[in-house]
Order: sequence, then C-alpha cells, then structure tokens
Amino acid sequence: MSQVVEQIDGLFHTRSIAVFGASAKGGRQGNLLLQGFIDIGFDGELIPIHPNATEVMGLKAYPNLKEYGKPVDLAVLSIHPAKVFDAVRDCVENGKARGIIIFSAGFREQGSEGKNLEEEIARYATARGTRIIGPNCMGLYAPSTKLSFFPGLPTEQGIVAFISQSGSLAVHLNFMAALKGIYFSKMISCGNSVDLDLSDFLEYLGADPETKVITCYIEGIKDGNRFIQVAKEVSKQKPIIVWKVGDTPGGQRAAQSHTGAISGDAEIWERVFDQAGIIRVNNLNEMIGHIGAFLHPFLPKGNRVAIISGPGGPAVSSADACEKAGLQLASIAPKIKQEMAEVLPEFGTSVRNPIDLSLAVAFDPTINSKAVAIVGKDENVDSLLMYVSTLQKSVLKGVLKAQEQIRKPIALVTSIDPTCSFQGAESIRTLFNPIRPKRVVKTLQELNENGISVHLTEQDAAKALVALWKYQQYLYQNPN
Repeated sequence: MSQVVEQIDGLFHTRSIAVFGASAKGGRQGNLLLQGFIDIGFDGELIPIHPNATEVMGLKAYPNLKEYGKPVDLAVLSIHPAKVFDAVRDCVENGKARGIIIFSAGFREQGSEGKNLEEEIARYATARGTRIIGPNCMGLYAPSTKLSFFPGLPTEQGIVAFISQSGSLAVHLNFMAALKGIYFSKMISCGNSVDLDLSDFLEYLGADPETKVITCYIEGIKDGNRFIQVAKEVSKQKPIIVWKVGDTPGGQRAAQSHTGAISGDAEIWERVFDQAGIIRVNNLNEMIGHIGAFLHPFLPKGNRVAIISGPGGPAVSSADACEKAGLQLASIAPKIKQEMAEVLPEFGTSVRNPIDLSLAVAFDPTINSKAVAIVGKDENVDSLLMYVSTLQKSVLKGVLKAQEQIRKPIALVTSIDPTCSFQGAESIRTLFNPIRPKRVVKTLQELNENGISVHLTEQDAAKALVALWKYQQYLYQNPN
C-alpha cells in the first residue's frame, strides 16, 4: 500500500471530526455539512467550532481546537476564505489533524491571488503531515464508515465509487442513482485539488476492496502523465467511467471559473481515454446507465448485436443507434430465424435483425422473453438490445430466466421511465401493466446483478454495449 493510499484510507476511517462554520442559529452551509454526518449516523465524535456559541445543533461547541484540547482526525472548514488559513493553523498545530476538507470557495477559481493563497495553505499543512482536500469541495462520503457531506444521503452501501470536481453533481448523482437501485461505496468531491487530487483518489479506489466500479466527473487534471499511468493500471482491475467536460471554448471558460481547472484539448483527452481503457459518458443519465451495465457485466466477445423490439419505429432507430455507436448488426443464423418464425405471427413481424415482434407482444408479452432466449443462443450474436414500452413483471421474469442460459450483455430500453409517478397518464397502468413503484428499485437491482442494464434511449443503450465490448478488448490487450 502506497503512502497516499494509506493516508486517504485513514481519512475514510475517521473517528473525530471538527466542523468549522456551523451556526447555533442555523442557516449556514456548515450546518448542512454537520447535519450530513448526523443523518448518516456518524458514531465518532463531532466537534462544532464556533467563536461564540457553546452549543451547535445539540453538540457542545468550542471556540477553537486549542480549547477543545484533544487531537482530531479530520476537520471540515466552511468559513470565509480570508479566515481559512488561521483555521488550518489551528487544525494542524492544536488539532494535529490528519486531514482537512476545505469546503470554502474563493481561491484558485477567483484568480492568481486566490491561487497563491491555497498553495501557501497546502505547503504549510503538508509540510506538517496534514493532507488537504479541496478547497471548493464537499469532501468525503462513505456509508460503511458513516461519512457524508449532505443531509439525507443514502445509508445503503454499494460497490460504485465516484470522484468529482463538482460537489453538487456528487449529491445529484447519489440521489438519482438511488432511484435506480444503485448505491455507492465512496464519493469524493475534491474541488480545486490543491493537494490530494483526482489521480491520488483514483489510485486509492483502485486498491479499495469495497469498490468494483469507478466513476468520475472531470474538468481538468494537474498532472496528465500520472493520471494516465494510474488509470492504465486501475483499468486492468476495475472499469473507470468518466464524464469529462470542458471540450468547447465556453466549457473551458466555465471550468476555469468553477474550479480553476485547465480542461485541455478534446482530441488529446480522447486519446488518453483510449490508452487507459477509460469509458466516456456525456451526462448523468448516461453515467447511471453505464454503471448498471458494468455492475455485474457479461463482457461480449465481439461487437455483433441483435435488436429485439415490439414497436417497429424504435427497431429502426435502434439499428441506427447501434451502427453509429460502433456496433455491427448480427447476421441471424437460419436455424434461429426458423425458431423465431414458429413463435411469431405470420404477418406484421420480421425475423431478420432488427427482430420486429410487432403488436403481438401487447397480447402475449411472453414473446419478448422467448425471443431473447432464442436469439441469445445464436453464436453470431455477442449482445442484445431489447426495446419495450414499459418494464412488465412477466416480461422481466422471462428475460431473467433466459439470461441464466445465454449469459450475454443485454441493454434494455424502456420508453417510459420506471421511476416516474404516471401522474397525468394513469391509463398507462391499465394498458401496459408496468411494475409497481415499490418494486422498481429491487427489480432494477436484480436486472443489473444479472448483466441486464436499463436505459431510457436506444442511443444510451448502444453506447453502453459498445463500452462493454471496448473494455473487453482493453483487458485482452492489457492483461493484469
């Protein structure tokens, strides 16, 4: 275990946390951070630091760590940037803190004066053995050790980790993914990354036994060579899914003002991702769909896909999406076509790829799962994309049964989000009989656990299947 991995692991196993900036009156950002620790059930010691209050949110408060009189593992600073350096001195000299999370903004992203200040803070702290996360960040989230950076975040532990240069996106992703039954092992919001940076956290998560899939939101990287070196090694063990922004001049300016990041040339980043086996996505919904595909993947042997659809229009659109993404429409074997012909009505259907099941599925939903079972065993087919109007219990039960035999990646597209309330379109329940809201999370988890990912568009589904194939190629060319 490298020194930086050991240091980060120590921060994730914190037993005492000092929070600067929470008010006895409430309404401060520091109160949100403190409430996050309370909500997730942090069972170590929480120490509010406030210059005047003796109690904050039911906890005994102290004016500084010198008055507290004991060492702390971690400190969280949510105070005016002009006061941060004095607080850091208190944490280092009096608190002997192993790490400091600087939530406060107003540093590098504001210009050269802020950049100089955050670098001076980092030099002072690291010279005395204290590591800095941030500034301009949310910090650490880990259900297993009861760390959090926002109230109400899930207490369930998953196998996915997220490193983000945006704190708000970390919160959004956490809540969005929970609606789809996806939970996180750890989240790291690192902001400006004046000390510990994305490459450090990537190295740590590569060695973390609780994490099987790594995701990132990146605006820019300080040391490109180290990032490539770390990512190449980690990718051999775990998939890395990245949302990289700042490809356009406008996006680059926004990244510079957000975290002070230098985004870099888009074409160079594409080459970096290819070299390191990194999977690229372009938004949070796409990221969640890709996570579902990589949680328990059946990696395809090739890029030949079979498309199965009840609606005819989406079958055509799915064919476009697959070929544009880099998949090849599989040539269905004659014996498989014959088996499909025995299942489908004579008119209005097609046994060629895309396989058009027509409106027959509305009267006999089991045709969907029968098609998956028959087409999936074709040796010419490496993966399947299946388009359905809604997720129906009878259909999913049959698809899961078929997957036990075929064991190939299946990307399931549903045009109606299974997490929606159907308010305003209650007739959908009568016409399509979708799974009940209380069953959605468990159903999506069961699908993901069996190599079946769920997407809202055929474009996202096709990209996920291509990502699985490319990752399989990377592992073949770069054995661990």
